[in-house]
Amino acid sequence: MARLLVLLIVFSVIPISSVYGKELKLAVVPKFNSVFFEQSKTGCIDAAAQIKGVECIYRGPYISNVRMQDQVINQLIDEGVDGIAVAITQSKYLVKNSLKRAKELGVPIITYDSDFDASINEDPNNLRLAYVGTDNFELGKSLGEELKKLRPNGGTLIMQSGRPDSPNLNLRLMGVRSALSGKKYDAPPGELLNNDSGWTEVREPFFNFDQLERSVKQMESVLKGKPVKADSFIAVGGWPQNDQVLYRQMIAPYQAKINDNKVIIVITDTSSEQLTMLGDNLAHINIGQNPYEMGRQAILTLHKIVTEQKYEKIIYTPITICTPDNFNTCTKNVELKIFNFTKFK
Repeated sequence: MARLLVLLIVFSVIPISSVYGKELKLAVVPKFNSVFFEQSKTGCIDAAAQIKGVECIYRGPYISNVRMQDQVINQLIDEGVDGIAVAITQSKYLVKNSLKRAKELGVPIITYDSDFDASINEDPNNLRLAYVGTDNFELGKSLGEELKKLRPNGGTLIMQSGRPDSPNLNLRLMGVRSALSGKKYDAPPGELLNNDSGWTEVREPFFNFDQLERSVKQMESVLKGKPVKADSFIAVGGWPQNDQVLYRQMIAPYQAKINDNKVIIVITDTSSEQLTMLGDNLAHINIGQNPYEMGRQAILTLHKIVTEQKYEKIIYTPITICTPDNFNTCTKNVELKIFNFTKFK
C-alpha cells in the first residue's frame, strides 16, 4: 500500500508531456510570413520556453494564399502536432478541408488574429476552441474615431484592405464605417459611406492582396489625388509601412500635404519601424495591435486545452493609439482583456 502511494505521488508530479511519452508540439500558423506575424512567432517561442516539455512550431505560407495555408495545416497534422493556432485566411475553404480533417482526428484548433466569418454558416465554437487576438470591430471603430478627431466636420475617405474575403479585415472596415456614420450594420464589411454624418467614401476600398509594393502605390495615388481624390486615408492593416525604405521614398514629395492636414493618414499597427516613421510625421495616427501577445497567448491556451486545464475561450489582445506626440510611450502599459472563462471538457 505504501509503495502504491509513493507511485501515485511520483506520477502526480510528472509533467503531462512526459506522461504522453513525448514533448508537446504546438503550432502557430500565420496567414503568411510578414513583419507583423514574425512578432507572433517570437511570442510563441517565448511562451513555449516557459513551459517544460513544450515546443513551438511556427510555420506559414510565404504569401497570403489559402491553399498554401491549407497545405501547411495538413503537413502539421501529418507530423502529429498536438494543437494548432490558425490565423484564418479564408474561412469556408479551410473548414471544408484541413480544419475538417483536424476535427475528425481530434487535433485541437484555436484561431488567432483572424477568426471565422459568417460564410461557415455555423457557430464558430463548433470549429475552434478559442480565439486569441484583436477585437477587430473595435479596432476599426478606433481607426474611425481617431480620424473624426482630426476631421470633426467629415470629409472624403479611401480605405485600404488586404483581401475582400478576409474575416478580420472586413470587421475592421465595418468598425470604421460604424464610427464615422453612427450606423449599425448587419454584417461585415458594412456599407460604403455616402454622405453619412458628413463622410463619403469616394470608391470601394483598395485591396492589395498583401503585396507591399502594391499597397504603397495605392496609397501614393491617394496622396497624389489621381485618379481619385480624397482628404483621408485609412489602412486597416500595416502594409504600406511594412517596407520602411519604400514608404519613405513614396511619401517624401507629399510631406507638405501631411503637415498641413490636407490628407489625413491613419494606419494600423505599431512596429518599431512604424513608430519611428510616426515620430518623423510621416503619418497622423497609428493604432497598434499586439501580435507578440497573440503568439504567446496562443501557446498558453493550446497548452491548457491539451492538458485539460481551465482556459478562456476569448482573449482580446490590447490595441494602442499612437500619435507623433506619444510615439515613444504609447505601446507601454497595455491591458489584456479576457472573456468567457470556461472549463475544458
